[in-house]
Amino acid sequence: MTQRAHRAAQAECSVLLTGVTGFLGREILCQLLTESNAHVSCLVRARTAAEARNRLIAALDALFGREAARMLQARVSAVRGDVTLPRLGMTPRRREHVLRRTTHVIHSAASVRFDLPLADARRINGGGTVAMLDFAQEAFRRGRLQRMVYVSTAFVSGRHREPFAEDQLDVGQRFRNTYEQSKFEAELVVHARQQTVPTTVVRPSIVIGDSRWGATTTFNVIYWPLRVYADGLLRLAPADPSLPVDVVPVDYVARGTIAALFDGQAGTTYALAAGERASDARVIGALAARAFGVAPPRFVSGVLGGVMVPLVSSALRVGPWRRFGNAARQYLPYFRDGSRFDTRNATGLLGPQGIEPPSTSQLLEPVLEYARSTDFGRDRTAVAARQRDVSRQRRLALTRSLEAQPVG
Repeated sequence: MTQRAHRAAQAECSVLLTGVTGFLGREILCQLLTESNAHVSCLVRARTAAEARNRLIAALDALFGREAARMLQARVSAVRGDVTLPRLGMTPRRREHVLRRTTHVIHSAASVRFDLPLADARRINGGGTVAMLDFAQEAFRRGRLQRMVYVSTAFVSGRHREPFAEDQLDVGQRFRNTYEQSKFEAELVVHARQQTVPTTVVRPSIVIGDSRWGATTTFNVIYWPLRVYADGLLRLAPADPSLPVDVVPVDYVARGTIAALFDGQAGTTYALAAGERASDARVIGALAARAFGVAPPRFVSGVLGGVMVPLVSSALRVGPWRRFGNAARQYLPYFRDGSRFDTRNATGLLGPQGIEPPSTSQLLEPVLEYARSTDFGRDRTAVAARQRDVSRQRRLALTRSLEAQPVG
């Protein structure tokens, strides 16, 4: 199928997207609007329909600049709902309307906090997935739904030390936190329901800023040790310098998710990870040292490194480190054992479309520059200026996309 024919077919599609106000969900919305012709219904948590519309308008303005919602009124709409509520919190009339029009579902809404109590993580990540599967199953029974994509995480692998294959799930692994465990349990449910819902799973690894501009709205996971290091609070890294660090840009994950939605196979899992392209802690440390103009970190591994992890965890409770709080301590276990991922399914799907993760140096240069120039998001004036630059570029892409839409 030619690209023109592919986009014409997408014009008949209506995608229900969850998680649109989050970092990844917003990028998926951006890519759907600029790289496809599908209509997008965004499930937005709100008290009223008007509030849901206003939250969506704010997201569109942040993506594309002012008046973007007016330009896109025929392409995107807000649906008030909540994945943690029965029947998605929709009124019967609204649910019926959305069921009748939905051809595809992307479920990206989740809590990405590592420190939630397990019951809360299960309620959001597990219960929300069950609610979306129920909706998709009903739409499929009616003959309308073509595909649901569930956005999982590569870290359902837990502490599994070997490269984790895309067709693996339950291998008896242990988990570092409630996020990994709740996403693993949710994916078990997805696999159990694949006979009644045509579902594809995507598993992103560590998602960081955009590969072109480095832009992000979330300075967590890999950013917090970089921030501690850049601020001069810690020069020792309690990790082996060969520790694998698998990071991918948010735009790659969004494009991969959409490719899985329209071109992937039901019942198949795609690891949206760097895989064999993943770098190690030594390389990332050297790149960060150059970006921030400081000496490279000293890596402490083996027995001493193992002793340092609880010491650093304790230090984060006092003094200048205290502001990083409990959330930062949740990331320390990743210093002790890295994860590797097999990406053969994803490479086979995305490679022919020219979608591939950049090398670590290509990716981290704009990401680290964005973090440096905005002081890890603390310089709000710099953040706003960078956001305006990014929005202008996205606005150009959106204009080109709207001009390329089939007429009639």
